[in-house]
Order: sequence, then C-alpha cells, then structure tokens
Amino acid sequence: MKKIVGLTLALMLIFSLASFAEGGKESGTPESITLVGGVMLPKGHVYYQAMEKFVELLDEYYTGPIELKYELHHSGSIGTEKDMFEFMMQGVSVDFAVVSPAWAATWDKTAPIIDAPFLFRSIEHWEQSLEAGALDSIAETIRKKGVRFIGYGGGGARSLILNQPVSSLEDFGKIDLRVQGSPLHAAVFGAIGLNPTPLDYTEVYNAIKTGVVDGLENEPAGLEGMKFYEVAPYYALSEHQITTRILCFSESRLQSFPQDLQDAIIKAGLDAGRWHRKAEVALGQQIIDKLVAGHGLKVIEFTKAQKDEMARRAMPEVMKYAEEVGATDIVETIQNL
Repeated sequence: MKKIVGLTLALMLIFSLASFAEGGKESGTPESITLVGGVMLPKGHVYYQAMEKFVELLDEYYTGPIELKYELHHSGSIGTEKDMFEFMMQGVSVDFAVVSPAWAATWDKTAPIIDAPFLFRSIEHWEQSLEAGALDSIAETIRKKGVRFIGYGGGGARSLILNQPVSSLEDFGKIDLRVQGSPLHAAVFGAIGLNPTPLDYTEVYNAIKTGVVDGLENEPAGLEGMKFYEVAPYYALSEHQITTRILCFSESRLQSFPQDLQDAIIKAGLDAGRWHRKAEVALGQQIIDKLVAGHGLKVIEFTKAQKDEMARRAMPEVMKYAEEVGATDIVETIQNL
C-alpha cells in the first residue's frame, strides 16, 4: 500500500514539474511562443529586412513573461503570397508575412484600388494617406476574414522606362508602352496619350530590343534587376504609381495571445511599416544614382504642371474603375487629403 501511495505521489510531482516547465498551462500562459513569418523575395531584400525589423521591435516592445522565438522564411520557402495569406486566415503555418494588397482582392473587391496608377500625387501624399487611415475600410473587411493589417510598407515609385527621350506629353503619342494585362492600366495609359501594349513581363526586354515596344513602366528595382537600362536608357519620372506592401498578421493567432503581447505586435507592425517605407524610398534613389553613374542612365524630370496634367487625364478612368468595384469613397478620401 505504501508503495502505491509513493508511486502516486511521484507521478503527481512529475506532472506538476512538467506543467511548470511549460509555463503553467493551468494559468493559460505558455512559457514560449514561436512566430513564423515569410516573404516571397530573397533574404536581404528590403521586404525581408522589414520582417527582421518587425521582430526586432517586437522584442523591444514586449516586456511580458513569454519568451518569443521566430522562424523567418524567404524566397517563397513556405509558399506563395497567396498561400501565406490563406494560411494566416486559417491560423495555421504562417503567423505574419509581407504581401501585395492584390491578395486581399478575393475577399474585398475594393482592395486593388490601392495599386491604381495616379491615385497618389507623390510619395508624400501616399505616406499621408496611409497614416490618415485611408485604407481602413479595406483593412477592417480583411480583419473580419482573418488577417490583420499591422503595417504598411513599400514605396517603390513606378515611372517610364523608355528607349527614347520625351520632353512633353505631346511626345507620348509615339511611344508604344508595355502595360500590365489589366484593363485599368490600359485605359489609364491610353488616356494620358501613350499607346498601351499588354505584354508578358518576361518578354519585354527582347520586345524593346527588337522594336516591338518602346518601353514599359516599372520601379527602380525592376529597372536594375531586369537590366532594362541596356535597351531603354531613359527613365522618365512620372512616379504614377507607388507600390504598397502590407505586413499582415493572422487574426486568430493574434487573438490567442495575452493582451500585452497583442499590443506589442500591433505597435511593432506599425513602426516596422514606417521603417520599410523609408528604407524602400531611399533604396529606389540609390539604384537610380548607381545606374546613372555606372550605366549611363538618363533621368528625365517632369514638371509639376506636366504631372498634374497626366493625373487630370488619368483620374476619370480611375474613378470609373472605382465606381465599378465600390471604392469611390476610398479614392475621394485620398484625393481630398
């Protein structure tokens, strides 16, 4: 009998120690949490750096008893952006990721308006719009679907990469411009006077080289990465579209954490997004300066009056699209800032 009692007490002690080692499951507070994050681009890319900045800030802002551990993935090693977005919605495999707003379109048809050309007048206007909560209606819809927008990054400004110089909008009529396979992009670039030509991105370099098209629109990273400057050495700074990337977090996972950790995640996401924007804008200028110095890139500046005229011609097409997807209020809010 004494042996049975002794064995029972020993087992109770073992279970108590195990519970203590796990952080006391009875209290509902785990000893540690591992957060899994991912990006589609390589390690070292500014998107990956933004993810690193997020965890750095989270370690700084969270002062609670839980030990935070991280698994950061790059180069699509845990799936495409679509995969990661859906994993976050389900609360499995991925806790946070930097993704394109395009992946929110399945659940909110107004989301693609974020990438509309000429929606933002400048980098400064774009930043102001993000800080003012112009995208809050989209964020709230997606939060209810299971993904929280905790930070806005990006900042790559898309301009015209051309094989010939332009000095005014009157020169646009002779430019056959490769555009994305989107009716909105074709309509917008047609409205400002260019000849839009939808073409697969991988075919553009040879298409410019052989005279099929005269250029494309892209940001500095694309200009450098695909070596478009070799066949189109003019970079005309229309800055017609500002790339937005969103640091997202799984809503169900977020809600499973103690309130102090939730607050730290939201604060770290907000500040990591601000860091991302500043870093990517600076990177774009660094790339342009490097290509000017090392590869003979010629930068063409448009006057404010010319940019305003482009926007004046383009906005009716943007508004038409906004009406079709129910995003009129979002566009008007941004334009009125």
